[in-house]
Amino acid sequence: MSNPRTESSVTAELPAGWPALGLPETVYDAEPEIAHPLRLLGNVFRSAWEGRELAWRLFVRNVRGMYRQTALGLLWIFLPPLANTAIWVFLRAQRVLDFDFPSGVHPTVYILTGMILWQAFIDALQMPLNTLNQNRSMISKLNFPREALLAEGLGDVLFNTLVRLLLLLPALFIYGANWSWAALLAPLVALLMVLFATGLGLLLMPIGSLYQDVSRFLSVGLPFWMILTPIIYAPPTGFPGNLLNWLNPASPLLMCARDLLLLGNCGNPAALWYGLVAIPLFLFGLVVYRLALPALIERMTS
Repeated sequence: MSNPRTESSVTAELPAGWPALGLPETVYDAEPEIAHPLRLLGNVFRSAWEGRELAWRLFVRNVRGMYRQTALGLLWIFLPPLANTAIWVFLRAQRVLDFDFPSGVHPTVYILTGMILWQAFIDALQMPLNTLNQNRSMISKLNFPREALLAEGLGDVLFNTLVRLLLLLPALFIYGANWSWAALLAPLVALLMVLFATGLGLLLMPIGSLYQDVSRFLSVGLPFWMILTPIIYAPPTGFPGNLLNWLNPASPLLMCARDLLLLGNCGNPAALWYGLVAIPLFLFGLVVYRLALPALIERMTS
């Protein structure tokens, strides 16, 4: 199957006497795009740039429409981490659970920060598949840069995360926190975490669009995954808990961002490796998305 190789604005060949028009032209090549990975990746970013206005309009539409007919409005962004934090704080207060926390950090702030970062990780992980499922009709009927949908979805994740992080300001003021300049690195680590989770979601997207088992498995497994991630307790230092933190893709960058924000340091060495992998994994996911989407569109329209 031919693949679009380049797109440029050229003067179309028209009959004699007709005015020359600058029309977009798509050059097709019988050679598969994957034969030139760098050019393929360049096409991905070119399509994302061409669809930037569409991505922005979709982002604004989603933000306005999501809370238009709700009494609480943007408060629904805050409710998931707030509700989860309240449950775990209540269980700890009733001595149902007794976990260790780093010294000098109030448990409520520690849990709330972990919940906000965990929600960002899960939103980014589920975003590619949710975006594809929500826009099936648009993707199958209209011709537009499909990367615009990913840009819009990633914008939603970052916007919701930023709004939720505003919760920490009054929490840090009420319960007290030790400020450090290292906290300025926490947003960068959180961004790498979101890119890492998005890359994983892009790899799951082709399989998840064909089989509903992926989305069902995630809905069932996410509560257990959250328990295995040191969100409501300090990370274990002994074996096998420390090994689990290395292998758990949600743990290293989440713990590093929280530690930088609350403790002023990143004590998890695995965060460095996951941070180095985050951007390459995200770029590889974009390539998988680009290559898999034509086959998925064909399946949608058949």
